[in-house]
Amino acid sequence: MSRFPIYKWSELPEETKLKLLKRSELDVSKIQEAAADIIEDVKAKGDASITEFLSKQVGRTVKPDELRVSEAGIAAAYKALDPKVLRAMKHLIRNVTKFHKMQVPKSWEVEIEEGVFAGQRVVPLDAAGVYCPSGKASYPSVSAMVTIPPKVVGVPRIALASPPAGEDMKMDPATLVASHLAGGDEFYIMGGAHAIAAFAYGTKTVKRVDVVAGPGGPWIQSSKRMVRDVVRTDLPAGPSEGMVLADGTIPAKYVAWNTLGEAEHGPDSAGVCVTISNKYAKEVAKEIDAALDVLPEPRLHYVLENIKKYSCVVVCASMEEAVDFVNAYAPEHVTIDSKNARAIYKKYYNRIRHFGTLCLNTPISAGNFGIGPNSTLPTGGFARLYSGLSVDAFLKKPTVEEVRGKGWDRIKDMVIDMAEYEGFPSHAEAFRVRLE
Repeated sequence: MSRFPIYKWSELPEETKLKLLKRSELDVSKIQEAAADIIEDVKAKGDASITEFLSKQVGRTVKPDELRVSEAGIAAAYKALDPKVLRAMKHLIRNVTKFHKMQVPKSWEVEIEEGVFAGQRVVPLDAAGVYCPSGKASYPSVSAMVTIPPKVVGVPRIALASPPAGEDMKMDPATLVASHLAGGDEFYIMGGAHAIAAFAYGTKTVKRVDVVAGPGGPWIQSSKRMVRDVVRTDLPAGPSEGMVLADGTIPAKYVAWNTLGEAEHGPDSAGVCVTISNKYAKEVAKEIDAALDVLPEPRLHYVLENIKKYSCVVVCASMEEAVDFVNAYAPEHVTIDSKNARAIYKKYYNRIRHFGTLCLNTPISAGNFGIGPNSTLPTGGFARLYSGLSVDAFLKKPTVEEVRGKGWDRIKDMVIDMAEYEGFPSHAEAFRVRLE
């Protein structure tokens, strides 16, 4: 019997369906109270709260001046980096920068009617705090992905936070270099709720920012939701999840490895294959079993853990039901794995609506490591409401208004009559006196 479960969607109990659809969101809700306590502690104690926690992590007393990476620390990170990784990083940064430059909106102005003008400016925020996870692995691709959008739009100050790598007060060298290459200005060794609180409220060492962005586990997601009253936050991007919609026309081995791609991120991640054939579902599960036999630790442990909770093969009665399941799940990543991927996408173009990013017969890993779109994407079903990280998270769009010439006469009745109806005499008179 396969270690990877196979479910028939139509026969699943509602409780199991709900668990699959909610996945890591269930974990976020469990720690909200504890995250709130950390945020309050950082607000009250500042640097001391962060260093006390870090001291427990690294097993020695951490001082506040160790939180920010020095220029010497940055130089040392470059020296420690494998040249092959540096080349790959630079390639990723080129592609992702090119894609995000295409996203940048332009300021504009239009004549609404004769003599009446309105416009919209595009203005970057003053400071961005971006987050890159660490601990389970090194994620330089994420570090670059979260740094590039604010850099592209001209945010003057970009600060990266990432937890210490291992048992020393050092940031992972690849994470540090990737953000530095992508345009980061400041680099802080801190993680979890402490990092989010420091960015939102500021400390003696960490200057507060205007927007906090970046992915992370339940602690990051819970904390970001709690600071939204004082700082802008991006999207809910928690434990990774990937969904593969496969019709059985390509080798099951391709689908198996693609399904495992996001599942190997951590114990709370999810890898789901959706198909319409029982026979093909068994083939995919068999290939996943074979893959698990060669998957190294700790990735094997992570997959075996999330198999107990969120990872599986789902068999649907038809492609229509499969597409409906994709929409209900609203995955972070979805791949159409088929010889006819483009045709399926075209057929269901208006029906497949809820996803962070969609790959056509292309491994999810290709997008994660540099096709161009951002890999920081909505998880936990939030693709129903959010898009992936983009330049918009770091911009504001104030408007400009002007009346001149014949415009005064053209809109006078509209403005004065509406002002008087709503009971605002000063509004009406402010316009009327200009007509004298």
